Amino acid sequence: MKEIVLFTAFLFLFFNGQSQILIGEEYSTTDKNLGTKKPNRKSDSLRLTTQDGGSAVYFSANWSKSFRYLESNGGFYGDSLGLRANETSLNTWSYGVGIRNQLSKHLMWDGGISFVNNGESYLFTGKDTSFAYQTYYKYIAMPLRLNYTYSIGSSLKIYVGGGLLPQLFSSYRQERHWTTTKNYTEKETFKTKTGYNTFAISALFNAGFMLNFQNNWSLLVSPEARIQFNSSYTKIAEYVHKNRAFGLTFGLVRNL
Repeated sequence: MKEIVLFTAFLFLFFNGQSQILIGEEYSTTDKNLGTKKPNRKSDSLRLTTQDGGSAVYFSANWSKSFRYLESNGGFYGDSLGLRANETSLNTWSYGVGIRNQLSKHLMWDGGISFVNNGESYLFTGKDTSFAYQTYYKYIAMPLRLNYTYSIGSSLKIYVGGGLLPQLFSSYRQERHWTTTKNYTEKETFKTKTGYNTFAISALFNAGFMLNFQNNWSLLVSPEARIQFNSSYTKIAEYVHKNRAFGLTFGLVRNL
């Protein structure tokens, strides 16, 4: 619920602000020789830049196959991986809002606020028992990216680039499920905020396209990879844990 409120407030502020900005306002000059008016070339140039996505706000959703790099911390604190060596990837969803700005003909910058989910899963199945869990690591993040862009006509823009993702740890949640020999099924949810690094940073890599519509809206589709540099756990934890995620981002862009 908190995330939805934050998204709504963020979008309201930007859409309300963009209604007060006039970009590419037309004006004309008079040709002394012909006595007729002709459009000013500066104004035309600005208008083209605006149509090409000079500034924009966006809302996006990201589906990723999330996993981790995991090893023993070594020394006094480390421990063997045990059953965690058999963990597998987990499908996760993340959401974000942000601003994009076309710095030049081929360079685009964007930044915003994202609610990022990473995770992993485990499943053991015996003859008449089973045990499984799905682990989620939740972050509030601020993606910062620089992209090379290329426009095809006025309706399609393709881009490729990368950047950094500073992340503030929000919460840890593990959903557990098991079945006993008597075919009795149970489940529980474990949550905590202790034992985890409060700050993490990841590299971002993306490529994609924006399909522009005539009403100043665009559709965004972009494959994306996130690779975490530092451990999700504290220095005295049993393991070194670094998230990896590969997925697809899609969303709506409002050109200003």
